[in-house]
Amino acid sequence: MKKGFESNIAKNLLFSKKDKLLLAFSGGIDSVVLAMLLKECGYKFELAHCNFKLRGKASEADETFCKEFSKKNKLTLHSKSFNTKVFVKENKISVQMAARELRYAWFKELVKKNKYNYILTAHHANDNIETLLVNLVRGTGINGLKGIPKKQNYIVRPLLFATKDEIIKYAKQNKLKFRNDSSNDEIKYKRNFLRHEIIPKLKKLNPSLENTFAHNIKLFNQSAGLVKDFVILKKSEIVSFQNNSVKINIEKLLKEEANELLLHEWLYPFGFNPVQTEQIIESLNHKTPGKLFITETHKALIDRNFIIVESNQKQEIKKEFILKSLSDLKKLPLKLEFEKSSDKKIISGANIAQLDFEKLKFPLQIRKWKQGDKFKPLGMTGFKKLSDFLINQKLSVFEKENIWLLCSNNEIVWVIGWRVDDRYKITRETKTVLKLVMSEVELLKSE
Repeated sequence: MKKGFESNIAKNLLFSKKDKLLLAFSGGIDSVVLAMLLKECGYKFELAHCNFKLRGKASEADETFCKEFSKKNKLTLHSKSFNTKVFVKENKISVQMAARELRYAWFKELVKKNKYNYILTAHHANDNIETLLVNLVRGTGINGLKGIPKKQNYIVRPLLFATKDEIIKYAKQNKLKFRNDSSNDEIKYKRNFLRHEIIPKLKKLNPSLENTFAHNIKLFNQSAGLVKDFVILKKSEIVSFQNNSVKINIEKLLKEEANELLLHEWLYPFGFNPVQTEQIIESLNHKTPGKLFITETHKALIDRNFIIVESNQKQEIKKEFILKSLSDLKKLPLKLEFEKSSDKKIISGANIAQLDFEKLKFPLQIRKWKQGDKFKPLGMTGFKKLSDFLINQKLSVFEKENIWLLCSNNEIVWVIGWRVDDRYKITRETKTVLKLVMSEVELLKSE
């Protein structure tokens, strides 16, 4: 075990004996074995124990064991108690998710305070099997088949090479004492159900299940690398970014044989599941625009030519701003830059407005558009309803929601990012030109 442990660390460049390590220590067999292997091999490490106070006296006994273990082995122990049930209630999340968030938030504090190089966890080969099966049951793309990474930023899992049987054997040979968590036997949890009910049956079919899965995971990781390169290449051809939106070209997407795979990889970071991806593709094939798909954080609209993805967690932004002077532009949620000059050279671009400064009457208004708004689009002699103008521009529902207006004396001066009002254009008589430029902001770029 020791030889395999050191070989695994060296082969995968996990850490060195110069590094300062922090071991997530529960007192269970896995973390006890990892602690003893680290000590036996001469690594510098300290322990961190979380008491989530979920099992009454058993949780307190776990903490007592960890203190005695650290004292016996002359190791530094950091211990912290959490009111997990209150955290669950306040954040409306599962107990497992709450424990994870509390644990890693505290670990980050310890890393910053004590300057650890890495945090170690005692995940092993059987955990990898469970993770892969959980992902398959829940629904996943190729990334869900990659298993648990050996090293991810400063989180390292040096026991992934070892099976549970090997860990138990090492503990017996070295007569190690450890704590048993009774919640690990409750099959109401997905992982426990797989661990106690499904995996033993699979091992009857294949006694070398851990080795087989380890080999499969290795191949899945290599396959995932190829898929990632393909997805990034196609993303550059099919996906674009505008302001706060991701836009996926429907025509180009449907020409791809692997269109559902591509869409899954692009939408998964925004919380869309495989069923929703399949439904979106089905809607595209049946040419049914206007359908909306929603996750906890984002929404995807099938528009005429694009699938448009935006955040559905709207911030409370004022719908109207008063500009007493041009310097007040810096206080807006929009990025508007300005320049005053006598240069009348026309510059093309919907995101640029060249205005006759003398025609503006301060204070100006920046506000969201509303039904009933009218303006005189540049180049036209008559007025047009803004709602009709937006329809003619073939804007999506999302884009219409994000339309802002620059107004002077209750008149529209500029439909920001789209069209200047003809009444405020520069002419031969213009003395001072005010140039306004709206910057494009890309908030949803995600690999």
